[in-house]
Amino acid sequence: MKNLTIFLVAHLLLLSYYSHGQNIKTLPVLWLGPSASIHLRSPEPISYVDLPIGMLSGDLPLKNLLRLRLDKSFTPSDRKNLGVLTLTGEHFLAQYQLIYSDSPELTHPTQVEILPKDMVPLLPSDQSLSTPQMKQKALALLSGKVKKPVLQRFSQGIGLQLNRIASAGDLIFLDLTLTNDTHIGYEIEQVSFTIEDKKISRSTNFQQFSMLPKFVLNPADHFDKSHRNIYVLPKAVFSPSKQLVVTVSEKQPSSRQVSLALSYGKLLGADSF
Repeated sequence: MKNLTIFLVAHLLLLSYYSHGQNIKTLPVLWLGPSASIHLRSPEPISYVDLPIGMLSGDLPLKNLLRLRLDKSFTPSDRKNLGVLTLTGEHFLAQYQLIYSDSPELTHPTQVEILPKDMVPLLPSDQSLSTPQMKQKALALLSGKVKKPVLQRFSQGIGLQLNRIASAGDLIFLDLTLTNDTHIGYEIEQVSFTIEDKKISRSTNFQQFSMLPKFVLNPADHFDKSHRNIYVLPKAVFSPSKQLVVTVSEKQPSSRQVSLALSYGKLLGADSF
């Protein structure tokens, strides 16, 4: 019965992972060297770990920290591809392809942060909204009066204001207003959303990846004085050391650009509607 339970759990985890279009060829790679341990930092407590049998040993020094090292019985002649590491947090599943290398030219990381781009929901969400539902909620948000802004930034006469953050199901709604205090109209190149490190210790350590909106209420490429819009993003789990950066940039040759940064705490405080 115990073996059957383990099999069923593993089967469900794999179904969840593959249902989101992932496969072993697209898994992120972790390189392991001959001696150093590697630590994986999770934004949530780690609740499940599956290691390749006979290749690795691991433990959880902290609830959100997984320490891995090569098994004592491992020899470099065994194989380079060590298998797949699977782990879960409270709400996500992540998998990594483990590759052994003793090349002196390859830098072996000693710590790795589990990033939102490498996570999939542990179970498929039953709270996803259809496009008509997203539009309906975005219109309801847009019809509300703007009170005190959550955040506001200005650069070169262009203002970017976050009016409100709201959540519905597994989505985050950002109510944004762009303003133009100049006499020259603004040609929007793009409105981008990235998760970035708050502090940059070395440029080689800087991590950044994009989040694509699932829905935009009023796509526009030009405004003269003011433009208000609703952007819908998928919810993401990330550590307090990172932030969600919203950037509006103008078409070339202009260089007018304005950004604002949202901490994870701001997203957690989103209004439900």
